[in-house]
Amino acid sequence: MNFLFYPILFTLIFVFQSRPAEAYLDPGSGSFLFQIIVGGVLSAMFAIKLYFRKIKSFFSKKNSPEKNEEPKKNN
Repeated sequence: MNFLFYPILFTLIFVFQSRPAEAYLDPGSGSFLFQIIVGGVLSAMFAIKLYFRKIKSFFSKKNSPEKNEEPKKNN
């Protein structure tokens, strides 16, 4: 069997067998969720900034050899 079968099965059983929670969410919970989202977005942007050159070269065409060569000197 697939190695993901049992984790998915137990997750589905857990989700569908759970009862509604009678819990109180205070305003701090929304603030915490907002901080998590903003932190995730900013860290993703920072990671893209760090690896932008590699990502750009992956999606761009191959560089022609003329661009990588040093200019020839005329004597």
